Amino acid sequence: MEFDKPTLLTLVVASLLLTETFSGALRYYFDMLGISWLLYLPKVACLAALSLELLRYRGWPLFWLVLLGLVTSSQLALMHGADLRNIGFSLFIYIPLLFGLICGRHLELRLPLLRRVIGFCLLASFVGIALDLLTSVPWKGYSYMVGEVELSANRSWTFDDIDRIGGFARMSTALSVMIAVYSLFLAAFIRSRPLRLALYVAALIAIVLTTNKSTAAAYVLTLLMLIVTAYRFASASAFLVAVLIGLLLPATSLVLSLDANAANNGTLLASFADRLINSWPNFIAVITGEGWGWWGAGFGAVGSAGQVYPVPGLALLNIADNTALYLWGMLGVFGVLLYLLAFPLLLRLHERGPRLRNALLPIVFCICLVAWATDVLEVTTATLFLGLAISHVLTPARAPAGILAAQRLPELQRLN
Repeated sequence: MEFDKPTLLTLVVASLLLTETFSGALRYYFDMLGISWLLYLPKVACLAALSLELLRYRGWPLFWLVLLGLVTSSQLALMHGADLRNIGFSLFIYIPLLFGLICGRHLELRLPLLRRVIGFCLLASFVGIALDLLTSVPWKGYSYMVGEVELSANRSWTFDDIDRIGGFARMSTALSVMIAVYSLFLAAFIRSRPLRLALYVAALIAIVLTTNKSTAAAYVLTLLMLIVTAYRFASASAFLVAVLIGLLLPATSLVLSLDANAANNGTLLASFADRLINSWPNFIAVITGEGWGWWGAGFGAVGSAGQVYPVPGLALLNIADNTALYLWGMLGVFGVLLYLLAFPLLLRLHERGPRLRNALLPIVFCICLVAWATDVLEVTTATLFLGLAISHVLTPARAPAGILAAQRLPELQRLN
């Protein structure tokens, strides 16, 4: 195998995916050995590769506008009580997204290697679920400290007396999203329809075993979307609905009048009712009450950064449980506009092209659906593939004189 930049960058991604797939188990064993810092090396490698690539990166105007907006938003966060640790932690969360966005065009040249890594990670996820289901794994329930907050290497909890399976990963939510993304990616490269169907069924069963309802529902709806991809109007309608519902759900929570007991009745929809009754209205109340509706609380003041490094008075902004709400709370109207760009992204991915596009389309669609009830931008695997999708649709437009597109075409033709 030739060792060059695309290969090196693909190996960096491989280290990131492997670390995420085994995050719970690795945290347990690495802490036992006193080498837990090794878990952060893949993201540090992504940051180093991203920094080197930016030195020669021209990009497109929207990218630099978004970057300028984030810098400005960081200043707002500092004004609202956050500190540099919050901004640094938020940046650390988004490293995979930026890496996929800037370096994704190189990864496309090593798709066979990437597919093998993803295949291994998917198989490992299945094995992890089986172990967690049938045995007592030592890392389940293991806790550690990040900043002032205690986190679990693999959460030990139940839903309606049913154990939430985390496998080798740290959280069942992350595991379910990884299985969805991995299986949708691999299925696009499987020519046999029975094998594809078997993969979908196995992945859906695994997701259901994690008891993550939002990802299971998103996966089923994504498979239904794939049935109508041959019809442009039907597909575009599905894309628009997926994006708009994610935006409208939090707004709906302000006008619906639900029984407060619905959030505690132990039914399958109890967690969704809790979002409608408590999470979303409370989040909106903080933003509007502070007068931050237009510009947001700032980059670093919303999400996990506020949980790890608490910002006084903003504890309710730690979890939005909706990606559109998350972006609005952080960036204001600018965040809503960024969220709405998911629709043209889906339309571009729906256009005819290499098989990679057939893999990225259902992944982005599934991420949009998971985003209805999850801060999906804080899930490493989801943000990495979202960055790859954005890079894929924009690379031809920004390649100097079509040189990069011409270089990539023979490789893609050979791979597909």
